[in-house]
Amino acid sequence: MRERRVSKKENVFVASRFVLPEHREMYLRIKEEERRYVPPELDQEQLSALSELVWQAFQTESILTLTYYDGREPRRLSAHVIHIDQAARSLKLRAGSEIHWVPFARLLHVELAASF
Repeated sequence: MRERRVSKKENVFVASRFVLPEHREMYLRIKEEERRYVPPELDQEQLSALSELVWQAFQTESILTLTYYDGREPRRLSAHVIHIDQAARSLKLRAGSEIHWVPFARLLHVELAASF
């Protein structure tokens, strides 16, 4: 026997379903939280290695390529370290004509750019 498909007009339950705006917002917020990037926790050894590379780049005026967490996602930046603010624990970087301040606690990965 062949099954008969029930249309939405015939099925009162399906036709009467709706989503409240508050529920839609809550659903979207939950989905956003699931997609949110959570930065990894770095141990003391990794933090020391990052600090060493930052200091070396500052001393030699080398270009530093770093990955940092901007509050939403990881970002990558190649720049010169022009100031290390130890009191605020942040780095002042110059990438071309742009100036960036990056808190040391948000650093994920640091490497010296290859010099030619």
